[in-house]
Amino acid sequence: MKLTAETKLFLGIFAITGILLTIAMIVMTKPAKPVSKELLTANAMRTIGPKDAPIWLVEFSDFQCPACSQFYPAVKQLTEKYKDSLFFVYRNYPIPSHKMALPAARAAEAAANQGKYWEMHDALFIGQAELSESFITTKATELGLDMEKFIADKQSSTVQTYIDADVSLGESIGVNATPTFYLNGNKLQLNTVNDLIVAVEAAITSTK
Repeated sequence: MKLTAETKLFLGIFAITGILLTIAMIVMTKPAKPVSKELLTANAMRTIGPKDAPIWLVEFSDFQCPACSQFYPAVKQLTEKYKDSLFFVYRNYPIPSHKMALPAARAAEAAANQGKYWEMHDALFIGQAELSESFITTKATELGLDMEKFIADKQSSTVQTYIDADVSLGESIGVNATPTFYLNGNKLQLNTVNDLIVAVEAAITSTK
């Protein structure tokens, strides 16, 4: 059967469309390249565990994010259980729509200047439902912080610069939600808290 010019044109369009769809599917299903440890842990100060541990986990998180608070117990469990074989890095990623996220991050960083970062970190997640400036002040007082220094540090440009650096790093590698976890440089796709536990434990088991 002789094809008309119009039919040939349509067939050509369908063929090209099919090729483009095939290429798109290949690109979309191709695993993302791991992010280097040097980049993900650069200048990180909020860490737990040995830096040379075989397994390393980086979290971009927000103190006012409900999902982050759900993952918090699992992260604490993992860092305590595998304290000799897991290096954990916490990165600030306060979401602008969460009005207390940035003040909370600044409070945690200010507490760090008095050696109480993780104590404030834990208090903020445990008491997330009550998060407010008065709550932060109460927790700082309970931790025995020098309140004059705490307030000054919380408002300092140094603290803000550190938080901004975390956010900039996250943005540069495509972080767009919290919590976002990278396990040995691979971005985890998690549906449940248990998925994180399973992924970390599988990675640790593979090194034994």
